[in-house]
Amino acid sequence: MTQAILWDLDGTIADTAPAHFAAWQETMGNLGVSYSHARFMADFGRNNGEILPELLGSETKPERIHALSLEKEAAFRQQLHNGAHIALLPGVAEWLMRFDEAGIRQGVGSSGPMANIVAIIQALAVGDYFYGLLTGIRLPKGKPHPAIFLNLAAALEAEPEDCIVIEDSVHGIEAARRAGMASIAVGSLSQSARLDAALAQHSGPPCLRVAQLTELTWTQIETLWSNQAIP
Repeated sequence: MTQAILWDLDGTIADTAPAHFAAWQETMGNLGVSYSHARFMADFGRNNGEILPELLGSETKPERIHALSLEKEAAFRQQLHNGAHIALLPGVAEWLMRFDEAGIRQGVGSSGPMANIVAIIQALAVGDYFYGLLTGIRLPKGKPHPAIFLNLAAALEAEPEDCIVIEDSVHGIEAARRAGMASIAVGSLSQSARLDAALAQHSGPPCLRVAQLTELTWTQIETLWSNQAIP
């Protein structure tokens, strides 16, 4: 049996939201389209290819959607190049090390393009902890579709029931549950009514809620792997 931890990246491993929001505002602003922070938070964790047609209209050609997606992600990386601060979120460094020392395989499954994933992982100097990095941008459907986590689990040679997904978006937690994987909801999502609704709508393995990973215990991890209800 191969046990695996499947990490989301943005908002789970590191707080990249300010840089992403700035990149979205720049990209949409160039088109004369208003883009609010509320809309940004509602879309966080989704694939650009699904977000952009909603912003620009379903009649927008796929080639235009693709070009604008690349433009937005280039703007994000420029934010990093210009000195936008990103750092590991509380508890992440400790758990990366603990999972690694326990021989548990770890991977990253992110909706962002591979160039972003690599840039962030390099900036944080945590690349050696991961067996695999997977972008959802080339998949036919992004989160909440389970494909990204099922493909990442296969790359790590782990069965879905032996995986735990760590996520900060309701779309990611729904994807984990639809993939048949236990999950950990972190950050503000842990207290979100939207998470309550998603879990009620999609039955499946347990989801643990923690405001930050410093609250997580090894006993809780073992309980998730045993597929038991969280006390």
